[in-house]
Amino acid sequence: MRIALALVLVPSLAFADGEATEPGAGSATSGDATNRVNLRIGSSTSDSTGRPTICVDVRIVSGFGAESCGTGQGVIHDEPGTELAHFRGTFSFFSHRTSTGTARFRGGLGWAELQVGVDHPGFHFGSPDPSERGSVAGPEGSVQAQYLVPLAGGVEAIASLTAGVAVFADADKLVVPQNNAQPFVSAEIGFGW
Repeated sequence: MRIALALVLVPSLAFADGEATEPGAGSATSGDATNRVNLRIGSSTSDSTGRPTICVDVRIVSGFGAESCGTGQGVIHDEPGTELAHFRGTFSFFSHRTSTGTARFRGGLGWAELQVGVDHPGFHFGSPDPSERGSVAGPEGSVQAQYLVPLAGGVEAIASLTAGVAVFADADKLVVPQNNAQPFVSAEIGFGW
């Protein structure tokens, strides 16, 4: 449900600041990557559902953005396994234009939801959800490297590599006990505009 809501609401924010003012991003006619919205698919070390990780990334203003990543457990599928869904604000702190595209580095802060059982609506910070102890939420931090290659018509190809850690107060009380600190690495490719 959360990913579906993000897919509906988030794209409308992508045009909040007009042309790009993010480091390394330029106007749509300059050949630079503008990257207002992108959709990526890949894999993450924190997921054992056998499903791909799906990320929706939106630039809100300047170098600031919002990103959500996960397999869609409870929305797209109900496969058993562990999933770490991410909801974070991002900031581009370094960007470098090359002859073929734009490399950028970003930091991210937000929260993650660790799911090992039935996913119920909402986030349960602190203790796992009381009905089935299938999920718990907590803060996360991440760093990310991306490479954007302008294609045609304002569309970019994007490759992304993210590493971070999420911390949960009582992940050991889940129906399938987990470590309270959950490091992760994910890699995705996709398209944006």
